[in-house]
Amino acid sequence: MSPEAALQSVAAGGTWFQRHVRVSSKMHARITDEDKLRFFQQLTTLFAAGTPLLEALWISSHQSQSVKMHQVIRTIAERVAGGLSLHQAAGDFPKVFDRQWIEVIKTGEGSGQLGNVLSSLTTHIVAAREMRGKLISAMIYPIIILCVAVGAVVVMLWKVVPVFADFFKEAGSKLPAITQTVIDLSNFLQKDGLYLVGGIVGTVFAVRYYLRTPTGRRLFQRAILTAPMIGDCAVQAYMERFATNMVLLLHSGLPLLEAIGSMQGVFQGNTVYCEALKRVQQRVAAGTRVAAALDETGLFTSMVISMVRVGEESGELATVLDQVATYYRKRVEAMLERLTGMIEPVVILGMGVTVAIILTSIYLPMFQMASGPGGK
Repeated sequence: MSPEAALQSVAAGGTWFQRHVRVSSKMHARITDEDKLRFFQQLTTLFAAGTPLLEALWISSHQSQSVKMHQVIRTIAERVAGGLSLHQAAGDFPKVFDRQWIEVIKTGEGSGQLGNVLSSLTTHIVAAREMRGKLISAMIYPIIILCVAVGAVVVMLWKVVPVFADFFKEAGSKLPAITQTVIDLSNFLQKDGLYLVGGIVGTVFAVRYYLRTPTGRRLFQRAILTAPMIGDCAVQAYMERFATNMVLLLHSGLPLLEAIGSMQGVFQGNTVYCEALKRVQQRVAAGTRVAAALDETGLFTSMVISMVRVGEESGELATVLDQVATYYRKRVEAMLERLTGMIEPVVILGMGVTVAIILTSIYLPMFQMASGPGGK
């Protein structure tokens, strides 16, 4: 039974338990990073075991738990059976397979080392996935704290403050400036809160639309790279990405100039680095050393430039860049821990100060009322 039929069968029949049990073979519609990784792991294992490429593709397609991934692999298998190479067939799905992956597979097919190349590619995908997972995990807790803090303040302004505002109004006492400000803010939230939410949502969509334009994307990326702390972390992450992918491409046998060209696909989401690498490729093609070309962009750290220069002079560029990748991977992890460690206390402190201001605005008039006629 095909994955599509299995998914429809489970959805259409069976008990509630059978339809909702979290079994490992449960199908899903979209293609996740886990599906891509599993495909390369299965293909590498089958190919290393001596399974012919076409048969390995068919087996991998039936092992996929993603309906769309199954269709993609099946289409690739059909095109390979029709005479296309693996990189040509996979290249028709740029949203599934990154450009540098296709280049690596192409090199492996040309050199007859497809098995080794697939193994290296799988290791690379695992490392990239772990790095992305650490980044997401590092940001989850601060985001949760921020959401809780905002929610607590909104609830206090929306539900708690109005109760005391009515009490103070009936008492006819003169309110301190801080209390009146908090009450005015609460009244605004109750009367025009929906407009505020609509304005925020509209602003978010407008900013997202602007950031999708070439000008907006470039401006945002430049702002990120120059921001304190965040810019440092971003640059370190880009150095790690550059070194890791260059190692993968060079180890697969891709010529240096073509490897630099493929790096533009690696950074296709970042206009600043993509344009810089395009200039680097042009300069290297004109005879400039890679280290000098990287230095001219002003976007690569002195360590990367120095290590690339050492690699060029020793003829061990891939080996040197492998050490650079390991170094920056550890640095990015350390910087993420430090960055999240700074965000958490700032958010907690901000929440504490806000709540303290609200509570002070509530209790201050009550103390004045309790002190006697002087509070009138």
